[in-house]
Parts: sequence; C-alpha cells; structure tokens
Amino acid sequence: MSAPTLDKAKHVKFWQRCHKSFLPTAYTASDSTRLTFAFFIISALDILSVPLTAEDRAAVRTWVLSLQHPDGGFCGSPAHALAGENASKGSANIAATFFALILLGMAAETEEEQRSAFAGVDRKAVLLWLKKLQRSDGSFGQVLWEGEPTGGRDTRHSYLASSIRWMLRGSVERGDENWVEDIDVEKMTEYIRGLQTYDGGIAESSTEESHAGYAYCAISALSMLDRNSGTPANAKGAMDSGIADRAMLLKFLAHRQFKYLSNTEAIASEEGSTENYLEAKLGDLSLGGERAYTGFNGRWNKRADTCYTWWACSMFRLLDADYNYDAVPTGNYLLDITQHVIGGFGKAVGEPPDIYHSYLGLATVGLIGGYDLKEVDAGLCCSTDTVRKIDVAREGMLESLKKQSEQRSGWEAEDFWGKAANVVKVM
Repeated sequence: MSAPTLDKAKHVKFWQRCHKSFLPTAYTASDSTRLTFAFFIISALDILSVPLTAEDRAAVRTWVLSLQHPDGGFCGSPAHALAGENASKGSANIAATFFALILLGMAAETEEEQRSAFAGVDRKAVLLWLKKLQRSDGSFGQVLWEGEPTGGRDTRHSYLASSIRWMLRGSVERGDENWVEDIDVEKMTEYIRGLQTYDGGIAESSTEESHAGYAYCAISALSMLDRNSGTPANAKGAMDSGIADRAMLLKFLAHRQFKYLSNTEAIASEEGSTENYLEAKLGDLSLGGERAYTGFNGRWNKRADTCYTWWACSMFRLLDADYNYDAVPTGNYLLDITQHVIGGFGKAVGEPPDIYHSYLGLATVGLIGGYDLKEVDAGLCCSTDTVRKIDVAREGMLESLKKQSEQRSGWEAEDFWGKAANVVKVM
C-alpha cells in the first residue's frame, strides 16, 4: 500500500485563490480579523515555497503599516483603523499586532528589505502599549479600553505578548534612550504555572477544563521568553519554572491521540449518532498491514480535529518530546482523512476546507517534514525561513535605533559648540 501524498499543486491553487479573489460570504462576519486571514494566506504560500512578487510584497507592507494605531499596536482590519483626527479612536488588539509583525518579516525578500522590515513600526509605542495590557496577576488582555486591559485571561494573549516582546524588544539595556520598561516576565511565568489542571493539561484557570490549544499557547509563551534570552543555548529558564508538572503535561498530550477509525465515523454519521468522539477499542486493533491513522483531539471525549494535530505535535517539539507520537500515522490522518480534493484541509472527514484548519493542517505537515514543504517553526507557527527574516529585521531595527541615537548625540554636540561659538563672538 503506497503512502498518502500531499497534493501540493492543489494546495497552491487553493491558497492562491484565497489570496487573489474574494473569500466566501461566510468570512464577512469575521472582517475584524482580516489581518489574521492575511497571515494564514501569505504564510501558507510561503510554506509551499510560492514567492510573492515585488509588487505583492510592497502591497503587503503598505497595507499592514496602514493598520498601525498611533497609540501602539495594530488594528485587525481597516474597519478599526480610523483616519485623521479619529485615528486614536480605533482599536489595536494583541493578535493583530502579532500577525502584523510576522507579515512584515515575511514580506521581506532581499537583504535590504529584511533589515528594514520593521522600519515604520513605532517600537516604543508598541512596547509601552504591550506593558499596559498586562494585568497585576501576570495575565494579558486583548485590547485596552479606557486605559485598562480587557478581554479574557486565557493563554493566547500571553503567547502573543511573549512573541511580540521577542520580535521588538531586543537587548537594549536600561539607561539607553531606546530602553522601554519591560513586561513583568516573572509575574507572567507565575501566572502560567498556576493554570495547570489536575489531569496535567492547561486551561484558562486551574479549575476549568484543560485544552490542548491553551496548553500550546502557554508552552509557546514560555519558549518565546527563553528564545535569544542571553542564557546558555541549553537553558530553558521560563520553561522550567513555568511548567508545574512536565510529566503530567506530557501524559495529557499523549492521551490526546488515538487510533482513528474512519469507517466507524462514517457509520456513526449515517446512523445519526450523537457520540462526540471515536476511539479504537481493544478488539478493533490488529497486527495486520492496513494503514494506521492517528487523530488528535483537544479535550477529553472529543472527536479528532485537524487543528489539534498542530497544537499537540508542535508542543511535543517545543518540549523536546517528539518520541510521544508517531509522525507516520499522524501524517496519514491529515493526508488521507482531512486533506480536501480541492486543496486545503477540513476540520474533520468530509468537512470543506477553511482557512484556519487548512493552515494548521499544512503547518503540521511542514512540522513533521518529508513532504516538500518549508520547515515550520513550532513556536511561531510559520516557516523557519520567515523566523530567520524576523531575526534579521530585529538586528536591523536595533542597528537603526543605535545610529539614530548617535546622530542625535552628534547634532546636540554641534548645537552646543555652535551656541558656545556665538557666545564667544558676542563677548
């Protein structure tokens, strides 16, 4: 039996259609997250090694920067980015800011473009805004409302904040004119540590239902704190202190996978079964040569879902624990069960492809490797090539800030000696 394959040509066609034509009507209600859709589409093309033209790169950059809020952060769509004297009345949000920064890095191709990718971003305003989004308990809000952070306390916001901090903060020391007060990293780490539940998973609070998506965001938030932190390469300070029980977390993640029986699901659907999960019973298992499928769910007693392959498999990568799952049956599940005939991935068997599940399915295949896709970074959920560009953009931004400081110092010195000369002339 031949192994399933990724129909790359159809995926390219699917994502190019998303890029160059109007999205289906169902997406209209989500217009406020247009920047998120842009990330999924452009990043998917990047993972598929479909380069943007110079014109498209310039268009992406211009559009993203047009969504920047004057008080810091980025708005999710033009509907929230008001013009002129009303600009400050728009609403920047933490997710849009994360996606905006990655898109700016992604849209840079030449060395010059990469080094100047963050030119035009008001670094100081974004970092000050980010600081205001943190609550006293260490959690983060989604937006500021009358100067106060609002939105849930879930770990998505912590992950986004940690990633934004990594992309913009750099190694600027206190006393430097470009230094900006940091978020409370210790409080953030303590907050995440307190979210682990009795079953080893992570939830919005330790008394709520654990969820693989929350767990991914928590672990990724900690990993981004450790990335380029100046500690030894093998040190994981935030990861070590922010996970209360690593063994229980790995156990929770390992239990998110089960042998997937596609025939059983088809029968259940025909019979109108209300059962919301399908797991292989001992009697269903065999030592035969049939193809194995491993599905992942995100919570106890739920069906397999394409997006949870990303949340779980990427966490195993971040935790250096890939040995907890077998990539082959996981790939079989994605490529044989949820890969759609027109390209993209559906949420589950028989589901049409949507942007969200299509992107995370593709990202998981890239993470697993071996399917002619770019390598995918488990922490930032984009290609490692894009992460490299962002690294270059960070360096270029810090160099530019340093040069600007030196120029200002030179101007101040010239101004001082010019005034001194005038004083001498008067005397």
